[in-house]
Amino acid sequence: MDDIKAYDEYLEFLTSGPTLEEIIDFKPSQETRERAQYLFHIHNSEDLTQEERIELAEYAKAVYFMEMIKIRARRKLGLRGEE
Repeated sequence: MDDIKAYDEYLEFLTSGPTLEEIIDFKPSQETRERAQYLFHIHNSEDLTQEERIELAEYAKAVYFMEMIKIRARRKLGLRGEE
C-alpha cells in the first residue's frame, strides 16, 4: 500500500453512496486490515514515523466513525438488537 493510507478505503466506500444494508455489511479489505495491523504492531515497538502516527490516528478515527454510522444504519432499519 505505497500511497494508499489505511483509512482511504473507508472514505472511498462512504463516498460511493452505499445503502444502509451495505453500510452495515462493510468490512475493510484484507490489505487494509494488514496495513492497520502493521501500524499497530510497529506502534507498540515505537518505530512509527510521524506520517505513520498520523495515519494510524486517522485510521482509528475512521473505524470509530464507521461504527457510529453502522449503529445509526441499524436503527434506521429497525435492527436495534444487533448493536
